[in-house]
Amino acid sequence: MGLLDKVDNLEEVKPVKKAVAKKAVAKKAVARKTTPKRPAAKAAKTTTREAKLRPTGLPEGFELAGGMPRYISWLINFAVNFGLLIMGVSMNITSSGGGGPGASTWILAGAIAAILVNTMIMPVWTGRNFGEFTSRTKYINVYGNRPLFLHPIFNNLLGFLSLIGFFFVFTSMSELSDKKELTYFVIGIILMVIWVVNFFFKKNSDYSQGLFDMMFKCYLVKHVATGEETGWFARFEALGDFGDKYTEKSAARETKRAERAEEKINKAKQAKAENDSEDQSKD
Repeated sequence: MGLLDKVDNLEEVKPVKKAVAKKAVAKKAVARKTTPKRPAAKAAKTTTREAKLRPTGLPEGFELAGGMPRYISWLINFAVNFGLLIMGVSMNITSSGGGGPGASTWILAGAIAAILVNTMIMPVWTGRNFGEFTSRTKYINVYGNRPLFLHPIFNNLLGFLSLIGFFFVFTSMSELSDKKELTYFVIGIILMVIWVVNFFFKKNSDYSQGLFDMMFKCYLVKHVATGEETGWFARFEALGDFGDKYTEKSAARETKRAERAEEKINKAKQAKAENDSEDQSKD
């Protein structure tokens, strides 16, 4: 009888051990399921975004200029470079404006002077043009210094040169049999192609770098005045107040648009809810 009792006890103990083992295995399986699998992917995405926001060649202590300062800079430079030019050409074509051809000639001379000052004299002297002073931006190279003087000249004259190229192509298109006219046509095509290439470089670049920006390894960054500027430099820095006011007004307009859009959405939701309640009451 004693042996039979021992055998019975062994049979009773064995299932308990198996059950415990199964429970342990189940706990391990549950622990494996709850283990996160994507922290590395998220970290990689975050690193990639940070790398896009800050170029590897950008020196420390500088921040890339945003979309609004770039737009303000383009707007001011366009007005300075082409405002008087367009006015003078229009007056010369129509012979209007009260002054006749003489007035248009003076305006064209003023336009050429403005273009030279904004595209060559100002960048070489101060490192910035009127648009960059107004938007509080500037170009720097990978060492944090002012770029070579050729960079601002090429960069600023690009739009004007493309306009000259368009004029060459337009005026010489009808007489391509003449070698002189063919030469003007080819030069015009080259100038226009350079402008197009620069445009696509800027559009496809993560940092809005154009053709000459990449050639000279330059970035458009935010500029912070030291407060120690005097004379003409202080007056040029004061142009940034206009850019700041324009930015504030643009931000206020965007806020109002967002509020109006949200108000329209809320009214539409309210009207829909009222219609639904009316339909339910009819049913």
